[in-house]
Amino acid sequence: MMSDNKITYHEIDFLLPAQRFNIQFSYISQKGLPFIREFVLRLVHVAPMSKSQISTYFGLSRRETEEAISDLVQRGELTLSPDGRLTLTDKSNGYFSEIGEIPQLSTVQDSGATLSFDLATFSCFSNQIIQDKWNAGISLKIDDSNISQSERLVERHFQHQFNQILDKGYLSHLQTQEGKERPSVYTVNSVNKLRQLPLRLRTGFQMDSDGKSVEREDYDKLNSSECIHELMAIELSRLSALNNTMSIFKSMVSLSDEDTLKLFDSKTNLINPKYIEEMQALEEHTASDRTTFLGPIYLKSNWDKLQKALAPVLSKRIKNKADTSSSQFTWIAPSDPYWAKSDRFISSLSDFIHRSSTKEKMLYKPVLYVPISDNRDFRGAKQWMHELGQFHNDAKGLAEGFMDGNVEIIHLEDEIGVVIYHFSQPKILPVTMPLGYMTKDKELVKKLGILINTYVKDSSAFDKPNDCGAISLIAKGAIS
Repeated sequence: MMSDNKITYHEIDFLLPAQRFNIQFSYISQKGLPFIREFVLRLVHVAPMSKSQISTYFGLSRRETEEAISDLVQRGELTLSPDGRLTLTDKSNGYFSEIGEIPQLSTVQDSGATLSFDLATFSCFSNQIIQDKWNAGISLKIDDSNISQSERLVERHFQHQFNQILDKGYLSHLQTQEGKERPSVYTVNSVNKLRQLPLRLRTGFQMDSDGKSVEREDYDKLNSSECIHELMAIELSRLSALNNTMSIFKSMVSLSDEDTLKLFDSKTNLINPKYIEEMQALEEHTASDRTTFLGPIYLKSNWDKLQKALAPVLSKRIKNKADTSSSQFTWIAPSDPYWAKSDRFISSLSDFIHRSSTKEKMLYKPVLYVPISDNRDFRGAKQWMHELGQFHNDAKGLAEGFMDGNVEIIHLEDEIGVVIYHFSQPKILPVTMPLGYMTKDKELVKKLGILINTYVKDSSAFDKPNDCGAISLIAKGAIS
């Protein structure tokens, strides 16, 4: 779990504005010369020669020699010196880098390419890694002038980065046409913006063995990561919340969760990664009904654990003839600004919904509750519709306040429960730290079910139920 004394406690996607461009340009390539032309020039490059010497050297007839030399003179590659010998011109001298080298002729050719550049560092990146979705991530704000002047800026960066773009294989059609010789850009004829899109930067947040934040890693796909880290810092500062540690400790007590409390240093209230490793080792050794994990539940390693725990339950339901269509599988989201800011969440949500049924039967009824102010919060509902994309029809609004918005719960009735605490410790960690466990303990699963149902069925006022209904209806103002 610990790697180089570092442990990942969160993973967040940042969306860096980028654009795709059609770039038309001319480039210089080097190519070899026809046999006779090449070797006559190579011979004269070694030393000035007479026509007869050239004829003798190549075994050419007088007529063949005259034709070959006449062609080179007309091309401006040979000239006759006062002593009657043939010499290279300045033009043909430029074909050689040194004595004995094969002459290379530079030619200018037209070409074009469709390339993508981010609008902060203007790094060129693969068109294949692009997803057009602007959801499930934190958007970074860039200088407006970079957007308005993007075509002019990309023209300059394309010329400066031409060799680097070649090395990345984004202009492979130039290399295959011209063989091994490396082309160089001659001029950029036009740059036309095609569309705007996000470059998704998956970012791991790590802590050291003392539970303190460590420096984030750079991005291989960018020429420079420094300004990106600065843009991220601005957004993280904007989203920063107050320390909620004591509130979460109270929630742990109300859930009789002494095990998670043991993972914290009693003097500093900081998480101790070593305690987590020891807890996980103990759970595995004793085949416990509890599985402790760090990071969001949709982190691949954590989601795999949940799927492993669910597999025998769902397999049994598939084989069993009993009706399970009314069995609630509830996912209550926290009021955490970093929650669901990852495409891994969308993938996990897809699993949560699509695995609810087979062709033959319904295995469970999936419901995702997301926090909103109340049943009139159409702006909040619209934002959630955007974030959830195609899966928004399976989401309902839940009035904010469930366990102070700090606790996320996933609960399959009578089978399994997952509790995730979202710690905010802004002086120690730049983003929230999800920490939780999944359990198959029947009593605890039942207790979590009662806790959820009590809050969902409750209301803050006569006309303000906690269960606000489908977010799609709230967004339309259809719920009053």
